[in-house]
Amino acid sequence: MPRTRISETVGAWAVLNEAVTPETTAGSPYLQQAHAKLQGFLDEVQRLQAEQADYQARKQEATRRINEILAEGRRLASNIRRVLKIEMGIQNEELARFGIQPFRGRKFAKRPGRAAKKAAKSAAASPESPEILEK
Repeated sequence: MPRTRISETVGAWAVLNEAVTPETTAGSPYLQQAHAKLQGFLDEVQRLQAEQADYQARKQEATRRINEILAEGRRLASNIRRVLKIEMGIQNEELARFGIQPFRGRKFAKRPGRAAKKAAKSAAASPESPEILEK
């Protein structure tokens, strides 16, 4: 079952509250109490909605300020990292202390033929004669 929206419910309460007049409630003590209670609910809901709107506005304001601070902070942190690299050198291992990756040279991709050449050289260099193995 779908929920009724808050604005629809409050609007219906306001219409009902306006329709119930003192002449209508004059004969029934229960109707007088219920009408007064409904009026209290309406007043409280309207006060809470105003408070909620105020909170929402303050939340948006705080979020906007947080985003401004984050942008400025990112720029400042980037500048600090840049200055540290310049002053300490890009290869200094102490940069890792500040969360900066030191430059350790370029890694080259291994060629497929190179490993086969090394294996062939090592096989040729080590003689497999039984005399050497017996000693």
